[in-house]
Amino acid sequence: MIFPKRTESCAILLILLITPVMTSLKHVRAKSATGGPLWQKAVAIADANKEWAPGFVVLRIEILDREGKAEQSQEMFLDFESKDRSELPVSPYVDPSSLCIVGNSPFEPEFQHDISARSTGERKNVKGKEYVGYEYVWHREDQVLTGTAWLEQDTGIPVETEFFAEPGIRSGFTPRHRVTVAFSDESSDAWFPLRMITEIQAGLLTLGRIFRITLKYEDYRRIE
Repeated sequence: MIFPKRTESCAILLILLITPVMTSLKHVRAKSATGGPLWQKAVAIADANKEWAPGFVVLRIEILDREGKAEQSQEMFLDFESKDRSELPVSPYVDPSSLCIVGNSPFEPEFQHDISARSTGERKNVKGKEYVGYEYVWHREDQVLTGTAWLEQDTGIPVETEFFAEPGIRSGFTPRHRVTVAFSDESSDAWFPLRMITEIQAGLLTLGRIFRITLKYEDYRRIE
């Protein structure tokens, strides 16, 4: 379903809202901790896979009612390699490359002095593989990112992260973000984000509705 003009403008506004969450992670300052040997394996995997980049992304925006049912939805195709930005169905103020979160996971080596992480002791089995749960926290001057992560128990390959972005000063108009990222876990030599789901609750701004933005990353290749 295509959004009416007013709703489409609101959807574009929400893209603008989530962009700072994804692109400002490099400026986070937090407590320092190693996270243990398994976490360090995940850090090494992230460091070895910095050159992967998606060719395009499928963007899906949904408006959910208070019961979680989709009222409206729209899908867009964003070509990260497109030279002609005028063909992209988003606001000219949104750079599609800002929606690429490769290199912004909590496992990047440059973030480790800024992240507090610990094993929760939780375990789960997914498709025959055992995963270990972790908690991590990133502190910012105006925001605290509280997250969880699941690492393959033998290799340390991260399969999923989830974090909550809570504003330091709360108001009815301040959005709250819940972001879930699923990663490729087939090989430690080809590790990158496959899907990111952002759920935004903006209080009075959306009258109790939830905006869900799903990004599916496709056509990965190594950049020389």
